[in-house]
Amino acid sequence: MNLSKKTLLYSSILSVIIVSLIVGYFILMLPSLYVSYMLDRNYESVVRLQKSYMKVQSYENLELANPSGTLTAELPMRGNSIKLVNKFFKITIDLKRQSLIKLLDKIRYYARYPEDIKNLKEDDLNLPAIAEELFQNSLQSEDAPLNFEYSFYFNKDLFQIISSQFHVVSNQLMVYESSITDGKNYYTIYIALGVTEDAIILTFLPLMTPRIEEIRPVVYQSLPMIVAVALLLVLLSSQLFSRLIILPIIKLANHAQYMTEAKNLKLEPIPISGHDEISSLGESLNRLYEKVQESYQELEAKNQTLTEENKRQEVFLRASSHQLKTPITAALLLVQGMIGEVGKYKEVKVYLPQVKEQLLSMQKIVDDILYLNHCSRNLQFEAVFLPELLKECLSSYRVVLEEKGLVISTEGQGSTLESDQELLKIILDNLLSNAITYTPEGGHIKISFEEHRLCITNYGATIEEELLPHVFEPFVTGENTMLKAGSSPALKSKSHGLGLYVASYYAKFIRCQVKLYNIAGGVMAELQHP
Repeated sequence: MNLSKKTLLYSSILSVIIVSLIVGYFILMLPSLYVSYMLDRNYESVVRLQKSYMKVQSYENLELANPSGTLTAELPMRGNSIKLVNKFFKITIDLKRQSLIKLLDKIRYYARYPEDIKNLKEDDLNLPAIAEELFQNSLQSEDAPLNFEYSFYFNKDLFQIISSQFHVVSNQLMVYESSITDGKNYYTIYIALGVTEDAIILTFLPLMTPRIEEIRPVVYQSLPMIVAVALLLVLLSSQLFSRLIILPIIKLANHAQYMTEAKNLKLEPIPISGHDEISSLGESLNRLYEKVQESYQELEAKNQTLTEENKRQEVFLRASSHQLKTPITAALLLVQGMIGEVGKYKEVKVYLPQVKEQLLSMQKIVDDILYLNHCSRNLQFEAVFLPELLKECLSSYRVVLEEKGLVISTEGQGSTLESDQELLKIILDNLLSNAITYTPEGGHIKISFEEHRLCITNYGATIEEELLPHVFEPFVTGENTMLKAGSSPALKSKSHGLGLYVASYYAKFIRCQVKLYNIAGGVMAELQHP
């Protein structure tokens, strides 16, 4: 079963569960919630009606829940004349019966001391009895022109009080709520008691109480439509949701398959939209592709470096073998001549130092080869103060400087940089050696310390323009063109064309760069550092 069918199956099961919960809610909870809502609404309407009437003392423009059954009685704080007000009539009654006057006084008492209302008895609120008393009081009036026969058929035994409670709205307003039934119907009677400066206002509002049994048949009749609509909505939304979920996953799977079959590893990121779990998965795959591509590029770079290193070593070994051939041949000729005492070579003391010189030249070539491979693999970065390191390098050339009578001058204060001291020392040593070698006797070498730059300028020398682009290649030497007349032959013979190549090669490992320029009257070597 594919993911789409699984999603549809799970959505169908979920739909049945949701519809069952909805139906259960409509049958069990909704009717009782509706009844509670209507009771709260009726109570709020009574409070709203009482507050409004206490302000205007009139039914005009007032909203009534039961216009024909609502009655408000205005009981004066002083005197015995009461008013009965309805939406349709207004009656003023002068109380003469002592029982009614006592009842009015009792109501006034509770209006002044509402905390004692808990002592109010049920007989005190016998509305039918109170109504009969009022009617008899009106008939006994001296101004009444007619005699009436009347009788009340209210049988309180037919009614049963279910519950009653007082609601204290404010210091001037409280509501008595009583739920009663006659066995068939249910009623809720609200009596609101409000106090103003000159009157006590009583509002009577009887209302039919909605029954749960009356609402459930309506719910049962609506269930087929409710179930059908709910199932349809849930299934459609589930199908849409499944498509929204599955399509991005299929897209991710196809992209992953494409990446798997890619030969050149030119990975393309997955377009991401949204902020859900699928977009997080897409971002994770993009990061994975980036890691794979970085690893692939790093591996290619390493292979390219190894290839370049192999080529470099091959060229270096071939060139060094050729370069070593000259001093070895010269040394052998000198030694054979001295051994055979041939001609001028009988003067052993004269030519033996030349043999030593050739051997030292070979040693220098071998040392450079060894250092070229060793130092670049054992880098140790530390804080190096350039002037101090340059001073140390110059100390090894003190004899040569005195022999040639060279003058060294410095400018600037120098700086400290993070670098490998051994490699930096070799670079400076080669640049100084090159400058000292090619500076004429009695010449001048200037060392300038600038920000991120060190310049060594030797005056009295120059480099041919066609040779300048190749000075950093191995075994490139311009002895015959770079030196002026009068240079020391001993110094000239020591050059093997590796100094600038070694300096440039090491500079790459310590994030530096070596450059060589022809300037007016000399040559300037520049070391740029971070």
